[in-house]
Amino acid sequence: MEKAVAIEELKRRADAVKRMGATTLYLFGSTARDEALISSDLDLFIDYDPAKRFSLFDLVGIKQFLEEELSVSVDVTTRTSLHPMLKGDIEQSAIRIF
Repeated sequence: MEKAVAIEELKRRADAVKRMGATTLYLFGSTARDEALISSDLDLFIDYDPAKRFSLFDLVGIKQFLEEELSVSVDVTTRTSLHPMLKGDIEQSAIRIF
């Protein structure tokens, strides 16, 4: 999926993803760099309100929702789960969707 298309499609679904518990959504990886192949997945990370209930089930729900809506494989994680050695580079290059 091209970067511009991914951003547009994710923005269209922002309200639904927010209702699932995400407070922010970021696109990173090959799609964000506009280097994605036809077989590339979407790499995303989210933030959530730690004062509210949010679990692995909620994260999987976001993943499944986006995969069904976009017809593409999605990898989604939380900002706090990003690998510490890669986190800085990922955050710096990520594109904020909301």
